[in-house]
Amino acid sequence: METYDLFDRTLTVSEANTLIHATVEEIFYSLSIEGEISGFRPASSGHWYFTLKDSSAALDAAVFRSAQYSMVMPENGDLVIAEGSLSYYTKTGKLTFIIRKMTKKGDGNLLEIIEKRKDYYRSLGYFDEDKKKPIPEEITKLGVVTSPTGAAIRDILNITKRRAPSLDILLFPTAVQGEGAAENIASRIRQANNFDECSVLIVGRGGGSQEDLSCFSEPEVIEAIHNSSIPVISAVGHEIDWPISDFVADRRAPTPSAAAEIVTETIYRRRERLEKAKMLSSSMMKEKLFDASSRLERCLHSLTEMEKRILRYKGRIPSTEDLRKLLMLRMQNAETRLAFAEEAIEREILKKTASSMQNIHMLLNENQRAIESLITMDTQSISVLKKEATAAIKDKTSRRGTALSSLMKETEALSPLSILKRGYSVTTDTSGRIIKKIRDVENGSEIITRVTDGKIHSIVREA
Repeated sequence: METYDLFDRTLTVSEANTLIHATVEEIFYSLSIEGEISGFRPASSGHWYFTLKDSSAALDAAVFRSAQYSMVMPENGDLVIAEGSLSYYTKTGKLTFIIRKMTKKGDGNLLEIIEKRKDYYRSLGYFDEDKKKPIPEEITKLGVVTSPTGAAIRDILNITKRRAPSLDILLFPTAVQGEGAAENIASRIRQANNFDECSVLIVGRGGGSQEDLSCFSEPEVIEAIHNSSIPVISAVGHEIDWPISDFVADRRAPTPSAAAEIVTETIYRRRERLEKAKMLSSSMMKEKLFDASSRLERCLHSLTEMEKRILRYKGRIPSTEDLRKLLMLRMQNAETRLAFAEEAIEREILKKTASSMQNIHMLLNENQRAIESLITMDTQSISVLKKEATAAIKDKTSRRGTALSSLMKETEALSPLSILKRGYSVTTDTSGRIIKKIRDVENGSEIITRVTDGKIHSIVREA
């Protein structure tokens, strides 16, 4: 819409809101506003919505999830300095301050220092992924640098006790906020490296304000983590907290509990597999024991029955010598019978073979004579049949020729041409329809009269 015609016509609501939207977002794209948080309500989408107010005015504000990584979740009543831009929603006509950066009043200098320090260490390559050490899968001893009375150590102990109760944990106690905390944390990291017993170090604490967490962004801690030969997991505060230790460490965990889950993952999965294998082995062992027990009961039952039968027939069992003699006698008898049987079988085979050969020769001679007789008879029959067929064909041809001549004579006698030869004629109209009566023609019509030697064309004068 051209600016010069704004006052020359009436705008629609859509046009007015579009104009306001363009004007607001073009002019108020960068503002810094100080105010008090009121009506704070985090949405399920992760965005924050609240009102910035002072003693005489209020302004709706929003912080999208993508901008929250550098902020601490505010509370109602916090006095903050927020940087962002105004946005005008054309559908509802609502004005909202979209915040990109926000600090509690008094924390601004601290955040500025941390951001500058972060840029410095990034330029040195402290955050480069190729310089980070991998977290070992096999962790025999875990070192924890944190407060001995804080929530972090309690969370870590609870997680490891549940997921990996056999894991040894060495606590390197330290202050985690206040004066001297950074040097204390760095000293404990160096001590753990000198001790050289830990597979991995968790360095961290529970949540707090930016000032509480600032010791984890101090140069002493950054250098100690960077120079550590033991892989370090930084676990400071909550998901939204990002001290510089998170960037320089070999692995970042959003919370101390999450760090404990990372270091116990391999052991926990192995325990799960062992538990499953144990349950499966126990089930298979019980099944095999049950089967073995059933077979044993059946064997015992069979053994008892066998013992009863042995006792019942014990008096009838001959001695070993008697059995030997009986077996020898039976073997001799069997050998004799076998020899006689072999001779009888051989004689019978020879006899049947000679008889079979004689029968075969007789059958061959008979078949030869029968075949020759059949061939002679068939030759004579074929000659007779040939003569009879020739005579029958000549007779039938003669009779059919006579019948055909008679039929031709009858057909010729019935032909109209024969009638014409006897002096008769046939009259038709031009279409060939035979004229039988006077009413079949009209005056002036043409008729054709056929006689024996041609056609006569006539015109009817009177009918």
